[in-house]
Amino acid sequence: MASSLRRFFANVISGFIANKDTRKRVRVILNSDIGGYLRFIRHDIGTLRKVKTFVGYQARSLLISVNDEYIYKFPLRRSDANELALRERDIVSALAPLSPVYIPPVEILEYKDMLVRKYKFINGVQLRKLPLNTAMELIDELAPVVANFLYTIACANPPEIAQYKPTKNAKSGYMFGWTQGDVCDNFLIDEKTHKIIAFIDWEDAFFGDFSYLFKNEKRSPAREFMAQVQIEYEKLYNGKK
Repeated sequence: MASSLRRFFANVISGFIANKDTRKRVRVILNSDIGGYLRFIRHDIGTLRKVKTFVGYQARSLLISVNDEYIYKFPLRRSDANELALRERDIVSALAPLSPVYIPPVEILEYKDMLVRKYKFINGVQLRKLPLNTAMELIDELAPVVANFLYTIACANPPEIAQYKPTKNAKSGYMFGWTQGDVCDNFLIDEKTHKIIAFIDWEDAFFGDFSYLFKNEKRSPAREFMAQVQIEYEKLYNGKK
């Protein structure tokens, strides 16, 4: 009953907010047990000096950044949330040792009847959020790193996550294999050194065709960046067949 009332008032209040992104964030926060979440986090790590909240992709989760040290992901009204959490942990654990780029570990915690994901906080910026001129200047430097990452991960075949492949005998190939599922939003760049420091958010990782990564980007700098990544990827694939 309490959760139904919360959703009702959240919808009423957010209905008065014109900006779509702000409206979504407010609705997610009002629908969430923020007080309970913060008590849970405080019990886990102690003093909370700095707290920020973020809405996850497609409003599927509420993320809470704490002390610039950790990020907690609380799922929102998804029947498969616990399954996704365990799946992400398993995939990250299997692929992280093989990856040429750092993949932060996923820790699973229990909060009431949900599994909460805990990540290390990575102080970096997405490619899309860099100034356009800076991002365009970095394309030739960053594209080979991402291409090597995509190629290496795609070729990986750790037996610990074979159950998550579409078929037992599925094999990697051209733009086919394990992939993170997204690129430009999920690799982080150090703003001072302009080096790629991590690939984050593996919830949508899968084994399959990832050629769409090179077709879906429509805006600069992501469009130009992925075009260069494809060139570098093909060099690797053709050179190592």
